[in-house]
Amino acid sequence: MPRAARLLACLAFLAAPAAAQDIRLGIELFPNSLDPHWHNFGGNKGFAAHLYEPLVALDAQQRPAAALATAWVATDATTWRLTLRPGVTFHDGAPLTAADVAYTIARAANVPGSPSSFAVYLRQITAVETPDAATVILRTAAPFPLMPVYLSQVPIIRASGATTADFDSGRAAIGTGPYRLTAFARGDQVTMARHDAYWGPASPWARATLRNMPQPATRVAALLAGDLDAIDAAPPQDLPRLAADPRLRVSTLVAPAVAGFHLDVTDRTPPGITAADGTPLPRNPLLDHRVREALSLAIQRDAIVDRVMGGQARIAGQFMPPGAYGHAPGLAPAPYDPARARTLLADAGYPQGFRLTIHCQNNRFVNDEQICQAVAQMLTRAGIRTTVEAMPHVMHVARSRNREFSLWTGLWNVETGEPTSPLVTLLGTVDEARGRGQFNRGRYANPAFDSLLDQALAELDDGARERLLIQATEIAFRDVALTPLHHQMHLWAHRAGRRHAPRLDGYTRAMDFTPD
Repeated sequence: MPRAARLLACLAFLAAPAAAQDIRLGIELFPNSLDPHWHNFGGNKGFAAHLYEPLVALDAQQRPAAALATAWVATDATTWRLTLRPGVTFHDGAPLTAADVAYTIARAANVPGSPSSFAVYLRQITAVETPDAATVILRTAAPFPLMPVYLSQVPIIRASGATTADFDSGRAAIGTGPYRLTAFARGDQVTMARHDAYWGPASPWARATLRNMPQPATRVAALLAGDLDAIDAAPPQDLPRLAADPRLRVSTLVAPAVAGFHLDVTDRTPPGITAADGTPLPRNPLLDHRVREALSLAIQRDAIVDRVMGGQARIAGQFMPPGAYGHAPGLAPAPYDPARARTLLADAGYPQGFRLTIHCQNNRFVNDEQICQAVAQMLTRAGIRTTVEAMPHVMHVARSRNREFSLWTGLWNVETGEPTSPLVTLLGTVDEARGRGQFNRGRYANPAFDSLLDQALAELDDGARERLLIQATEIAFRDVALTPLHHQMHLWAHRAGRRHAPRLDGYTRAMDFTPD
């Protein structure tokens, strides 16, 4: 064979897709458990949609849609009645019944060892009734208008008594979803086969593989080599190159996910903060609103978007983007004003600034460590001598849960199309019995905010509820309870010959790809 012909054959081999019935996805956030209720975490929830389903789904635009329930109605102020879809079976052939729903609701809020519970979605339910196999009645102590949206976050499982270990072994990883499990290698990959008895539209892929690829360069290299059909969290700096490659396509969408910083506002000796000369500080500077505002004003958000994110982000000043339900139109992102920042620091008693360590993830969201390094330089120029300590997400979660940080990175997903969940979990005063402040590890507390949130959660009228949520949002973000930076862009790259329907939640699912 002539040399040129051999070269063309080699290139054709490298560019060839997998078997037409397979799809191979390289994903940034890999599931750390097959138990769909163990960890309220995006990597698990995105994967879980392959095997399991909720009663109410959220479509690609985060609007409620029928799933395992075909109808839901509030029969009075504190009662919801749901009708189950007929003919649905689990992967092992067992029929879905109301007893499975009741079991799921009881279990999902109380999984032993859960690092972040699903209780926030279910605590409002005081009783579950199953008058027949196809009907579920949910009682609440007070009106709860968001019941259908919150139920979208809870996958339904069989009433089996299975433990998390049973799920992770694969024995109990049995749902009603479009795929069934075939193998799970923790930290490596999960493989699935199409569930041919699925009640909904059949996926075009007989087999789907999700590979754990937390490093962006690794995902890109595997896609270019033909080892994958698609990747998520495509690096912004690589997007022009990927888009120009005739073998590839890209898809993008502004995400309802905000990258930013948590702040510890408790009255204690602050971890990671010292005086300018390195001596301990007896009081936490972040208790002072002026210091929190100074930190925010010292950050040049447009430079981060342009230089670090390659333009693939949108500056944010709150959870919801413009035009979304619950967006506060009068709440603009903080401007870049380092002079004002230095004045505020001096007024707060820190004319020489102080030393600060930012604790960052380096594999949680796009360019997370690079963002931290850029912010550290900006804060240092404003008089706060800042260093960065970066670590993997799993370590970061454990240490933040132990409250070892004063300023640390976060990615705040809005998974329900409205802001109540992040307002409750990130900013509500910590109250375990009420399911408030689940991720409020900075211990922010504001009675006026809590009061508005309580009113919103009981308001059945959508317009009145939105006004209350906007007021609560304005209080918390004007108080600099969190420091938002930007809305991420969801970025995918995939092989030509595949079509992709991107989702606002950013999940990367086999069933969202179809042959071209």
